[in-house]
Order: sequence, then structure tokens, then C-alpha cells
Amino acid sequence: MRITSLKLSVLALVLAAFAIVPAASADTVTNYDLFVGSTQVATAAVSVGSICGTGNICITFTGVGGNQIRTGGPTVGLSGASLTSLGISLYTGSGTIAVGSCGGMVGQTFCFQVTGKGANGAFNSITLVLNGATNLTSITGLGLHIIGPACGTQGTGFATCFTTSSTPVPSVPEPGTLGLLGTGLVGIAGLIRRRFSS
Repeated sequence: MRITSLKLSVLALVLAAFAIVPAASADTVTNYDLFVGSTQVATAAVSVGSICGTGNICITFTGVGGNQIRTGGPTVGLSGASLTSLGISLYTGSGTIAVGSCGGMVGQTFCFQVTGKGANGAFNSITLVLNGATNLTSITGLGLHIIGPACGTQGTGFATCFTTSSTPVPSVPEPGTLGLLGTGLVGIAGLIRRRFSS
């Protein structure tokens, strides 16, 4: 009787683990590193799934190394197919953001400008929710207008520059995580079985 209840407990543990894993991995996140020349100036986390709502993409840009995202003109650029229909349903930053020119963001085909925060305004981090995008393959590159050390200096002490084209940072594939979970559960089941067999 005791062994039967043990087997049922192990089975329940395995089923519970596999019921939880899909919920935890429902969102797909692609990370980008953005550079000015060879200097990394920002990161971007692009996600699709339950966080953003069906048919939406979230992008969070964060400056690194003292570099910030500049406002007062072209701010964020994207490249990829079918981007012209995207709109913003959420924007976490002051000022107004709208579709605009790409300015110096070479290689970007769809850009947003921030106005109303001042010509020399800047953000450490901003988040956009783009509605109308169905999957991450819609976006093939990202660009930013940067203010900070990577841009050098001008006579006024105010210098801006644009990031070069970015590509996704390779990530660990999800099947690997599931494989590790399954291996761990099999190992635990084996240890429990050995303990109760002896």
C-alpha cells in the first residue's frame, strides 16, 4: 500500500511540474544589445505573450554605461516587415511619443519620436507596447538615439549619436530547460524508489 501511494505521489509531482512549465514559458523574450561602434550603450528586451496582450509586442530599452535614450527628435527605430501598421498602446515615459522620421537611425524603417520632454531630455529606461504585431519575427533590428559618453563631446557638452544595427542575443532554448527539469524529476523518483525498496 505504501509503495502504491509513493508511486501516485511521484506521478502527481511530475504532472504538476509539467502543468506549471507551459504557463511560465508562455511569453517569448528576445534580448538585444545595442552599440555605438563597438561600445554597448543599451539593452532591449522584446517580448510577446500574455504580458503584452494578444497581438502585441513589448519592448523595454535600458541604457548602460551612463548612456541614455535621447528625446527631442527620433528616439526609437525598428526594422522589419509589416511594421507600418503598428501603434503604441502603452508608453512609460514623459512627453508624447508618435510615429516620426528615423533621422540618423540608419537601417531602421519605422521610427518613433518623443516630443514635450525638452530638446536635451533623456531616459534611463523606456517601455513601449506595440499593438498590431503578431510575433517577434516582425522585428529584425532595433535602433536608438543616444546621449552619453559613447557619443563623445561637443563644444556645448551635449552630444548625441545613433546605435548601429542590432541583432538578437542568442538565448538558451526552452527545450533545454524542460529537459533539465525532466532529468531532475526522474532522478528524484529513482532516489525515492531506491530508498523505499531497501
